[in-house]
Amino acid sequence: MKRALLVLSVLGIAASSSGCATQDIPQAHRGRLFSRTGLFALYAGSNGISGPVLDPGTHFLGVYNELRVVDCSTTTMRESLDTLTRDGVHFGFDLVVRFSADCSNEGVTQLLATLRPDQEDTISAKRIYQTYVQPAIGEAAREFVSPLRANELNERQAAVADGVKKRFGEIMATRERTLVKIHELNISHFQFPQALDAANLERAAQALMRDKAIAERERVSAEVETMKMRKDLADQEAQVAVVRIEKVGAALEKNPAYAQWEFMQRLPEIYREAGARGNMILAAPNPMNVPQLTMPGPATRLPSPDAAAPARKIAPLLP
Repeated sequence: MKRALLVLSVLGIAASSSGCATQDIPQAHRGRLFSRTGLFALYAGSNGISGPVLDPGTHFLGVYNELRVVDCSTTTMRESLDTLTRDGVHFGFDLVVRFSADCSNEGVTQLLATLRPDQEDTISAKRIYQTYVQPAIGEAAREFVSPLRANELNERQAAVADGVKKRFGEIMATRERTLVKIHELNISHFQFPQALDAANLERAAQALMRDKAIAERERVSAEVETMKMRKDLADQEAQVAVVRIEKVGAALEKNPAYAQWEFMQRLPEIYREAGARGNMILAAPNPMNVPQLTMPGPATRLPSPDAAAPARKIAPLLP
């Protein structure tokens, strides 16, 4: 009876502990078996981390064995650093790092052999960052910033950002090549001391005022040049008008009757336009009484209207 009770007790304990025989590895994680022993294994057969690297899923472990897991997910961390320049000025900048653990078989093996889990049985991305990435960022920043003075750093911000990123990549490639993968590193903004920020603002304001003054001076110069060109154009137009007047005047002096003939040619149109505008009744003037254009030189008059011969010549021109 006692032996039967002992067997039943052992079976009950085994049944109650059978739920611990499996364990899950979440997605974006990989792990290995951590062998343990106990009473039912007669405290034998335990040799720590062993076996192949396991992928995500549910794995059978037995009664005592457990899993040690590495977080393989891509993680983004923001880091604010403060370092000294050559002349003792505090200079800060923010970095954004996107990284992940090297979850190859070799990488998982080395990470589990060198790091202690910080979240139950899992080595988190934060632990990997604090151990491998953060020190490399600080070293790269100090190496590139410390030889420069504050003014040099202010003038070479783009070069400083590129230099820190390049140096950080070199450090990670030579030291932690099989432990961490760096996908991206960005320097978001620089943080200068308040006095240096005020000086930068003042320089920017002065540069803006100088550019504004230069633009105003260029505008005035352009307007002066435009006025000179307009004056030259007016002189040219006046010269053209003078030549035209001289030509027309010389022609009228040679043919003074042309002006009267031209006026008589326009009379029908003048009457038509005046009649379209109102109810006025206009009488045609006597063409003989139209003032004659006088030109310098000997006066020339049309024959008197009492003369028979001139009247017969002009009569056909009357309406």
